Amino acid sequence: MEEYLRKIVELSLGRSPEEMLKASLDTCIELSKASGGSILGEEGPYLQFLFSNVLELIGVHVPFDSIAGATVNRSLVIYTFAPADKRHFEGVDETLHRKTRYLLSIPIPSVHRKTSAEQATRNAGALQLLFDEDIFPGTDVNQGPREFDVTAFKEHAPFMERLKGVFWILPIVSFAIEVMRLRQTSYQAIHELKNKLIGGQSWLNYLKEDLKKKGTGLLDDETIQQDFELAETAIREGADLAKTYLQFTKIYSPNFAPVNINDVLEETAASIKALAADLKAKDFRLTLDLDRGVGERNLDAGQLKMAFFNLCKNGVEALVQHQVANPEIRISCVPAAGSAGSPQAGRLKIVIADNGPGMPPEIAEHLFVAFKTKKEGGTGLGLTITKKILDVHGGTIKCETGATGTRFTMTL
Repeated sequence: MEEYLRKIVELSLGRSPEEMLKASLDTCIELSKASGGSILGEEGPYLQFLFSNVLELIGVHVPFDSIAGATVNRSLVIYTFAPADKRHFEGVDETLHRKTRYLLSIPIPSVHRKTSAEQATRNAGALQLLFDEDIFPGTDVNQGPREFDVTAFKEHAPFMERLKGVFWILPIVSFAIEVMRLRQTSYQAIHELKNKLIGGQSWLNYLKEDLKKKGTGLLDDETIQQDFELAETAIREGADLAKTYLQFTKIYSPNFAPVNINDVLEETAASIKALAADLKAKDFRLTLDLDRGVGERNLDAGQLKMAFFNLCKNGVEALVQHQVANPEIRISCVPAAGSAGSPQAGRLKIVIADNGPGMPPEIAEHLFVAFKTKKEGGTGLGLTITKKILDVHGGTIKCETGATGTRFTMTL
């Protein structure tokens, strides 16, 4: 059991809440020896399949007068023979293309604690496990369901002997549900904020036009011009931050497909050469050292190009800002070496380096922390996004910086 918990906690540190739900559900199915299972949570006037071992079920709505609804609203552990239970939602069987037989429905406790003794217990959702055979033959649920409050169920030794591990996993499931909801809410809020800021920019332009038409000469006043510039800058930076944050939230929904990492690095190099030309980086050079023996692997090419581009872009901008002679960005990709110097099975080491003046310690210490290393006109999220992209791909990133340049080393 400790091994199961360790794996799920490790997964939670670098992956999305959906992946936490998948790992937790897979563990619950394995521990209980179930034939399948699902995690349901509230979605407006319905319960919704947040995750299931049957992918077609994810997103399907279930009414609250169902077995899952009784579990969530009344905090009941329900063990039932589904064909004989009128509350069984047949829409599930239609999606499964088979009949549900024995069903165990367990409330998932909320991460939010009650603030008073009178307050009703609030559940985050329901864990439902499916069985082809009766796992508790003495309960005789063929004639009707058995319902227990959680405390009574836990005190029933024959039940808990099989399900103790499942109850240990439930707090992790609850945490994943809460994180997923917070992410969805923040995404919606930032999306609306972005729209409001873009609208504000438009109205500011209309105000300028109206003042011009009035012929008051107010726009010729230096103070008023400065006020408009400050307002426009604030709105533009706010909108850019909102757009970047929305980009940040999409990292946790990668589109993995067979990709050769060399192709991604070559595309990145082409984009960086164009950027260096736009920034008028004199005598700029970009060198590529790629291992042509690297094969395809499942990656999100778009996300990785974004990560690599962020690192190269910062390097080019530093080279231009500090007017470095013979500015250079070096990109390499080779098999990653293990502790004894031998190649790590299937792992790659990608290095992006520049020959700039390096970074001050106060910046280098907080490189991947959101908003800590914000430069003028930036959002402070670029390197945070880069690290999260590597996290989602199961990779690592570290930085070395000094007077002769900055070097980012990644493994994938």
